[in-house]
Amino acid sequence: MAFCTTPLDQQSGLRFAYTTFLLSWLTAFGPLCTDMYLPTLPDIASELHISTALAQSSITACLLGLALGQLVIGPISDSRGRHGILVFSLTIYTVASFLCSVATSGPVFLLLRFVQGVGGAGGAVLARAVCCDVFQGSRLTQYISLLMAIHSVAPILGPVVGGFLGGTYGWRSVFVVLGIIGVLLVAGALFTLPESLPREKRLTGGIWASLRNTGRLFREHTFLCYTAVQGFTMAGFFAYVSASPFIFQNIYGLSMETFSIIFGCNAIGMLCFSLLAARLSRRFGDRSLLRWGDILRTIACFGVLGVALAQPASPVPMIGALFCMLVLQSITLATSFSLAVCSQRVGAGAASGILGVAVFLFGACSSPLVGLAGPMSAVPLGIIAAVTGVVSLCSSLMGNRLYQGFVGTSRTGGDPEGA
Repeated sequence: MAFCTTPLDQQSGLRFAYTTFLLSWLTAFGPLCTDMYLPTLPDIASELHISTALAQSSITACLLGLALGQLVIGPISDSRGRHGILVFSLTIYTVASFLCSVATSGPVFLLLRFVQGVGGAGGAVLARAVCCDVFQGSRLTQYISLLMAIHSVAPILGPVVGGFLGGTYGWRSVFVVLGIIGVLLVAGALFTLPESLPREKRLTGGIWASLRNTGRLFREHTFLCYTAVQGFTMAGFFAYVSASPFIFQNIYGLSMETFSIIFGCNAIGMLCFSLLAARLSRRFGDRSLLRWGDILRTIACFGVLGVALAQPASPVPMIGALFCMLVLQSITLATSFSLAVCSQRVGAGAASGILGVAVFLFGACSSPLVGLAGPMSAVPLGIIAAVTGVVSLCSSLMGNRLYQGFVGTSRTGGDPEGA
């Protein structure tokens, strides 16, 4: 039961700001679950008497839970509503987090990490679905951009906070804090977040009808085009995350502190461009903004490849090329997400789930490839950036050609061109 009944788009002032903050933290479950405990992995391996590889597998277990959970929870919420499933998912996440803090063996820890990922998936997929229920068109892009701006702080703060907690109180304290965050989010969902999908707008036919609707989305060419934009854009991003420590520390000889500053500046740039995308969407329209944002991003991707091949002695060209690629992806991700869900009349939960899975799937495929040429070469990152940039651009252009707004329906967002 939702104690708050005021629709999100009718909230104002502090309540709207708090609800937005809550949704942004729900969408940040991926970085929270994976980044915050990374500095403590050696301690986990030592105390649980497991290998480093098995300890690192806990990341994979969590990501697998995040991916599979989104694919199942999203469609179910289309027929059962968002609020109850969200609270249940957050409760699972919270319990799993506390249990991780008292795990005494490697297999149990891996299982709990998977369960934690499934619970976190509910928060991530349903937060986006709530936005899709309430906002459409350019307003959806603006709101998604705002959420991205807020939750982009998570990858910066996660390892810092986790490192402090692990170094001061031990690795188990990290999961205690994650559990406390879960308790706060459950309370926030109960008392602040209203049900965004009333019964009359839910899919009829039960859970199986919801799952059939998910299958239908895989035959929707427009939706798949924008999903490809999301997937290939994030493939480039995950490649950057995997390769950047080796590029800047091994190739260019920068210190860990300097690399952290560069990483943080890129995250701040992504935050600023997310806010910029929110302003530009209303003025230029989503399709136009996606087209030009993806064109400029693809140029930046080829800039990364050019720098990797040229191998300059200074790290400045690589820093500049990567910065341009990363900040422009903020525009690409916000607009392609909005267009993907607005291209469908029903099933925002299923659409959000598929988009979430695409991000993890494409990212998981690209991350191992950056090390194919060894730790002293940036060429694999450049090739991945260029290829994903071209495919993303082609997908966005094709999606724009196929896109048809559903004027006069509940999913209508107006003219996607903003004309």
